[in-house]
Amino acid sequence: MEERLLRFFVAVYEEKNLTRASELCFVSQPNISNGIKQLEEKMGKNLFNRHKRGVELTNEAHYLYPIAKRLLGELKELPDLFLKQDISNQITIGVADSLPQEYKLQFFKTATRLNDAVLWNVTDIGRENEVNLLVREWKDEEDLFLPLWKENYVLCIPNGHQLLQKDEIDLVEDLKNENFIHCPSCEAHKQCISILNFSNQTVNTVGNCSTKTETLTLLMAGLGLTFLPEYFIDGWYGFETRPYKGPTYYREIGLAYSRNSLQNPAIAKMINYFSKNELKGNKFSDFASYKKSQ
Repeated sequence: MEERLLRFFVAVYEEKNLTRASELCFVSQPNISNGIKQLEEKMGKNLFNRHKRGVELTNEAHYLYPIAKRLLGELKELPDLFLKQDISNQITIGVADSLPQEYKLQFFKTATRLNDAVLWNVTDIGRENEVNLLVREWKDEEDLFLPLWKENYVLCIPNGHQLLQKDEIDLVEDLKNENFIHCPSCEAHKQCISILNFSNQTVNTVGNCSTKTETLTLLMAGLGLTFLPEYFIDGWYGFETRPYKGPTYYREIGLAYSRNSLQNPAIAKMINYFSKNELKGNKFSDFASYKKSQ
């Protein structure tokens, strides 16, 4: 669709007169008439009914008008598209699955404020990214790692389970023949197995899940017990957590990056800030003072 034809249409629609429309568009009246005819042929609809005093608008014209105005407005703004935003700060980042939403939210909010404006290219974790937000165990051996937060693994028990009557769970005495949900493909599985090996008891596996999200779903469905990161489960329902006697395990989440990535000024600022300030799940009390010191 030619921009010229849309401009002709809008002018005729607003003026309801071919002569005045041609004056607005700085073309001759035959040009306007031919342009409207071309547009009507393309649309397969009659847009105007001509008469001696001007033109009468059809229902099709009323329908097309707001669309044409929007398209012309967008075309007009195209040349200034990249002048209106600062896209000099760009970061390609991979984000691991099953990270707590609140911490991810605060991370992106703060990293963006550090650089005033950032164009984020967010994808799955991988070597092709400038930086990855992930669990320490998942980082490439050659990458540097900056920890952002830790979260303990907690024992999750579905609603209605008899173990919820206890204030503290004894792994040796209380987990005999209990049903457990596992996530063999992620670090949670290793932590869960390590904790269960401490009890030296037989447990029944009722689910092997490919992600922690699926593990959480089976837990909420009441299928069995599991160990999950404490911040990951925050805000979900259908289960409760209980403290237990036994080894405590945690996972560490942070930024994995190569030294070459520090050549990106936006990433360098981000690494510098988070190496000195803790990432918190609800607020950043140190952010304002940090900005003043720069």
